[in-house]
Amino acid sequence: MTSITLIPIFGLSLWTNKIIKEQVYEAVNEKHLLIANNITFALNRYTKDLSSALKTSVISRNTNDNKEITNALLQQLNIHTLGKYNHKGRRIMTYFGEAIYTPNSLFSLRIDSQSITKNKVYFSDLKHGFLPEPSLFLYLKDDNNQLWLAALNRKYIKEIQSLISFGEKGHAAIVDKKGRILAHPNSDWESSGKNLSKVSIVKKMMAGETGVSQFFSPALMQDMIAGFNVIDQTGWGVMVPQPLSELDVSIKRVKQLTLIIALISFSTAALLSWWISGIITAPIKTLAKRTNRIAGSFDSKSKTKKSRMPPTKEFSALMLSFNHMAQQIEKDKLELSQKVNERTIELKEAEEKSRNLANLDFITGLANRMSAINTLEKLTDKQEDFALLFIDLDNFKPINDKYGHITGDRLLQAVARRIRSENTRKNNLAARYGGDEFLIIIHRPGDLDNLMSEVNQILDLLTTPYIIDGLELHIGACIGITRNIPTKKTTADQLIHQADQAMYHAKERGKNKAILYSSTLKS
Repeated sequence: MTSITLIPIFGLSLWTNKIIKEQVYEAVNEKHLLIANNITFALNRYTKDLSSALKTSVISRNTNDNKEITNALLQQLNIHTLGKYNHKGRRIMTYFGEAIYTPNSLFSLRIDSQSITKNKVYFSDLKHGFLPEPSLFLYLKDDNNQLWLAALNRKYIKEIQSLISFGEKGHAAIVDKKGRILAHPNSDWESSGKNLSKVSIVKKMMAGETGVSQFFSPALMQDMIAGFNVIDQTGWGVMVPQPLSELDVSIKRVKQLTLIIALISFSTAALLSWWISGIITAPIKTLAKRTNRIAGSFDSKSKTKKSRMPPTKEFSALMLSFNHMAQQIEKDKLELSQKVNERTIELKEAEEKSRNLANLDFITGLANRMSAINTLEKLTDKQEDFALLFIDLDNFKPINDKYGHITGDRLLQAVARRIRSENTRKNNLAARYGGDEFLIIIHRPGDLDNLMSEVNQILDLLTTPYIIDGLELHIGACIGITRNIPTKKTTADQLIHQADQAMYHAKERGKNKAILYSSTLKS
């Protein structure tokens, strides 16, 4: 009887050990790949934001518009410097940051400006000798064949990497497209940009592969398991490794506990062979169900048969250990999911803030010049029916000169509030074109009488006196009007020129005038 009881006890131990090992490795594979994918997602968003910021900054510098806003955006995205180079690769000027961090020539960076596609952002691999530590660079060529180069601080990349830490040696590492370390827990490797291109998993990332893989780490002299992925635009690799020995330790503990329980059960069976069936049968079934729950097949609604006697303390300890393992795995998944959601929200907020900085006027909060031009281009491409108003304020400069720029800015803000309140409910777009000039796009304005009625309402609204800092200020406005005719192919530049021309004719005829553009108007 004792021998017969011994067979299922040790058989259960072996079976349980196998399921535990498979479940632990499966959970680790899933967790490591999930972490690598989420770090990759965050860095993909970051590189896209960097590309957008560089393009916006180049446009801003070429148009001499919104420099303060783009500088703030570059600083927020951890860009050290921004410099411009001629078609021969010689530096013309450093527009942002200290010039000492910007190389005099692109030859030292091995950038061939002739092979670069215009208005496309490129990322360099890790370079030495330009900043106090190895650095990354972004560059693009504008329509004038001038190259723009930005030096990137690795602060955000390091912050992303530092968020990941588990076990004793579980971590995240990020390398460039040639296998040099961008971020790593080893500060010496990180600061020197150590080359890991000979490590097997790094070779896979350099080849553009993604997944979960085991490899040998020469630095730790251990076998590792890691999830890994690749950032699309830059070719950077992200891996999340952990020593296999840490997994084996946790599995070994469960094996030891299972063996102890088996030995205790065998000793008990030798003394009480009849009672062993009642004491062991029910706990074995419970243990199997708890093990299956870890494997994902446990039915929480199923009921467990009560044995004639309560289970031994050892079986209770084993069940408690399995329950604790299952709860810990679920807890880790939940915490990771929460961290991913929090980071996703932060990235969306940063993206929205960057988009607003690029599209809004800093003083008035209205759409800026570039945003308005982009909207006009989209409307003309679709051959939409709309009217464009070009507004120039009268008497604004004397007020600005007399009372100062602060009062002048507040007056512009008050004008913007009136324009916004009048046009938001009508779904019209209002924008500040520059200085004391504004644009309004009126969608589907109807016939000429309706259009002029709406324009006169805006004119009356703008010429009503303003109370600014206790001062009653009086200004006027001249409005030039032009219409986009869907049947005619007209560009955004042509419409702005027509409205501007009509506005100047309004000024020539006296203040507080609104004139509709006609081809008979003289330039």
